[in-house]
Amino acid sequence: MNNPLVPGLAAQIPNKQPAWKISPANGKYYINSVAVSPDGGRVVGGTFFHSYGATEPRRGPARLPAAGSTASPDDGTFGVYCYSGSGQPLWKDEFAGWQGVYWVALSADGSRAAAGGFMSASAPHGFVRAYDAVNQGRLLLSIQTQQRVNQVALSGDGTWLVSAAETLLLFRYDPVAGAYRQSDKFSPGNQDGIVSTAISSDGLTVAYADYDGNIGVFTNTAGQLTLRARWKVPGTAKTDFCHMIDLAPDGKAFAAGGASGMFYFFDVASFIATGQPTSGYSTGVPGAVYGVAVAETGGRFVGVVNNGEAGAACLVGLAPGSARLEVQLALKRNPNCADLNAANGLLAIADGHPDGSPGHYYLYYCGKPGVYHLRWIFQTGNMSWPVTIAANGSAVVGGSDDSNIYCFTP
Repeated sequence: MNNPLVPGLAAQIPNKQPAWKISPANGKYYINSVAVSPDGGRVVGGTFFHSYGATEPRRGPARLPAAGSTASPDDGTFGVYCYSGSGQPLWKDEFAGWQGVYWVALSADGSRAAAGGFMSASAPHGFVRAYDAVNQGRLLLSIQTQQRVNQVALSGDGTWLVSAAETLLLFRYDPVAGAYRQSDKFSPGNQDGIVSTAISSDGLTVAYADYDGNIGVFTNTAGQLTLRARWKVPGTAKTDFCHMIDLAPDGKAFAAGGASGMFYFFDVASFIATGQPTSGYSTGVPGAVYGVAVAETGGRFVGVVNNGEAGAACLVGLAPGSARLEVQLALKRNPNCADLNAANGLLAIADGHPDGSPGHYYLYYCGKPGVYHLRWIFQTGNMSWPVTIAANGSAVVGGSDDSNIYCFTP
């Protein structure tokens, strides 16, 4: 990593205080995923717990309990929780289960929410649920899956919902029944299933990545998925797969993590025509890129990478036929997640690893190439994985293994 660093970690940068924080489980479980509505007026998070082994990757394939096992430290009462923009409880969905909520999502209009993860130590293990996020969290979908649901995503108005587990499932909201109905599914043909998925605001483009290293794009035609392009991340090791994809709301571009320090930008039309990524960027550091984000305009993308116990975020701009590093931002700990809000010139990052060590949230200003600065940093009591920015730039929301959901004003 010989590119210029923007340290941004000087002592004079204040430790930002959250507008509010809350622990839904009173300090007992992790917050593995959060979501925020575009106006910052609604925040959703879920509680999750798993006792990770020393060599067990956080975003690797889920480990199922051994046959015949009974009591588990991963048993508990987990839930999906919704709060107002000021931190007031709006609704919750709690259940007795195993490991709990791995991912949550909100539709862009804030009307629908979704969640997925583990529900049971015995098969079927996973779950997908959807909610009316406005009317007290009324349940609109509840199904079980064979494996952990690694990610859920909603179209802009909540009509379409996708989930990633042993298969990719597509659901459509039926306004007559007042519930979601499954309209199609895709089986990746591997043992561990799908790790990441995303859907465009209009619901017509779906992207996915699986544990075999495949990255693909579908078109959604009246609820039927058609695979238009698929490409495999270079590498032959079992760990050479994409951990995360991020699709622009208009469905025209997405970013994807890769192996060996690489991450990629895909112009969807070009990908369908050529079957290849449009651009890639090498961080120069071995290992997987766990977090990526693409600007809603599609003109920039970012990937985060480990470097010993610390790490960096690489913000990359796109020119015809090439990807050019704009800036490399030094981070205190191993980074896990990034979110890029180009309309407001904001880049948020969450870091922290291993379990039991502090994490951080960072907010950078990156309005135009050549102008970057760290607005603030906040240290959490444990490693922090998710962070997201409200579309209008009014709120930054994170979740931490210290059991708190945090909400900040930029």
